[in-house]
Amino acid sequence: MDFTRTRPGDVKAVFFDLGKVILRFNHEDIVERLLSRARPEDRRPRELFAFLFDANAGLCNRYDEGTISSRDFYGEIDKRFRLNMDFEVFASLWNGIFTEDVEVTALMAEVRSRRPVYLLSNVNELHWEHARERFPSLSAMDGWVLSYRVRAKKPRPEIYRAALEVAGAGPGESVFIDDLPENTAAAAGCGIYGITFTGIERLREDLDALGLLG
Repeated sequence: MDFTRTRPGDVKAVFFDLGKVILRFNHEDIVERLLSRARPEDRRPRELFAFLFDANAGLCNRYDEGTISSRDFYGEIDKRFRLNMDFEVFASLWNGIFTEDVEVTALMAEVRSRRPVYLLSNVNELHWEHARERFPSLSAMDGWVLSYRVRAKKPRPEIYRAALEVAGAGPGESVFIDDLPENTAAAAGCGIYGITFTGIERLREDLDALGLLG
């Protein structure tokens, strides 16, 4: 099937990614914040970055897939890097990295006036609980498909199948916006029309071409 031929009338659900689409952040900020209280000999930013975010072996892979609890996640980091803080301080530093892209959330609201809008995100428990409380636009969505609940991260097909089930949509009936081409390509492989986010103006053009804007 050629998923680039999805017709506007076929679209029953629109999925948005969270990080670097709805919310801005960068991983370097997380590393800097977590090491802010560590002793000088324990401040190894490159090592901590790899320990957390390596694509294959990073601890965040387990945390984002919900196979490790928030407190055990913190415990493994603290054991290795001696952060010199309790869990509550860790959680505050871990979470305080996001800013909302208000142009995207305004566009998302415009789309939602025509179609149901869902979140489809690789996200961990602490980040999601914080983001949902901090940013009302997330609570206004029609539903959420979260990697730590599904126990699968993009680009694994399980999370896309879960998204279609949540939305009650079949192949060729949904659209997904993500900042990573590998994730939109994987979505297309599961029958979801993928749009790679490169900026608000291009996204508006892409959504308008699908008949999803007024």
